[in-house]
Amino acid sequence: MNGSNHSQDVEAVLAQEARRFGAQVSQDIAVLEEVLGDDLVYTHSDARVDTKRSYIDAVAKRGYRGVTTRDVVVRIYGDTAVVTGIAELAVSDTLQFTARYTNVWVRRGNWQNVLWQSTMLKS
Repeated sequence: MNGSNHSQDVEAVLAQEARRFGAQVSQDIAVLEEVLGDDLVYTHSDARVDTKRSYIDAVAKRGYRGVTTRDVVVRIYGDTAVVTGIAELAVSDTLQFTARYTNVWVRRGNWQNVLWQSTMLKS
């Protein structure tokens, strides 16, 4: 893969990731339906696991107050992207924490999120 296509893939994955985080905050279910793969495995920092359907249902009920990321690295392997980074998550007024995460995206026309795994960092 040439550098130009690689850079475009990295930018496309980062754009999809930003859309997903934004949709979590705005509770935009249509965007979540689009960017999350039907085979999503979403492992929370407390080890709970959601499917696409159970995750969207939870976001629709509660949503997030905010998500910011830092130290984000995207690695492209053909039609798969592995993203690692640190996320500051505000789930509610009383539940805010920092987590290290791994996020896997697969190109299916557009990039779709198929795996999220996070580990809470100690303060």
